[in-house]
Amino acid sequence: MKFANVKELQRDASGIIRLVEKGQDVLIIKRGKPTAVIYPLTEDTIEDYMIQHSPTIRKKIEEGLKDVREGRIIPIDGLLKAIRPRKRAKV
Repeated sequence: MKFANVKELQRDASGIIRLVEKGQDVLIIKRGKPTAVIYPLTEDTIEDYMIQHSPTIRKKIEEGLKDVREGRIIPIDGLLKAIRPRKRAKV
């Protein structure tokens, strides 16, 4: 992990981004205190990042887990049986 202060980030943002693209995390320091982390993302990891950091998505996941715990779910096979049209007997 590389440490960079805000002045270094301003002066060499492209160089810091190149390090991140090579897989290195960069911890940004402002006035001697850690402020941010820049770390690599790929097309494969962006969805995980969004889920972990989106309050809306996290809330929906928590609501879904609560429904599971409280038994307010229908298993997919039960749902499919309920919505499939029934075959009629030939007359």
